[in-house]
Amino acid sequence: MLMGNFASRKSDRETVEAIDFMVERLESLPQTELASRLTLNCIRGYVEAHKLASLPITIIDVFDESALSSSVREELYKCYPNAKLAHLKSGGNFPYLSRSGEVNLHLQIHLRQFDETPFAASDRPLINRS
Repeated sequence: MLMGNFASRKSDRETVEAIDFMVERLESLPQTELASRLTLNCIRGYVEAHKLASLPITIIDVFDESALSSSVREELYKCYPNAKLAHLKSGGNFPYLSRSGEVNLHLQIHLRQFDETPFAASDRPLINRS
């Protein structure tokens, strides 16, 4: 059931390697842990998005095939209408593995707004602005 969502018809080497890595990690999980993670994933839940309206949010999404349905994706966009959208041309289900450079760039851009604030990730700016 789970592995069927990872299959990708036309994938580049990085996406295939990311899928292989995740399959390997899933196969190494004890059955009880896998069952609990699947249960959490399948339980209907709701985040009170209006309580997060004042927080800066960046949604990283891919244009290619992923396990996330278009209706879930659209609902996410509706819940966070003020979020910045960072779209990647490809990356599959695990863009943080297959497109780590692009994902890291979007994370740095998102975190840059916290430089020189009490919420800064470190005492040095993430990106040199010179």
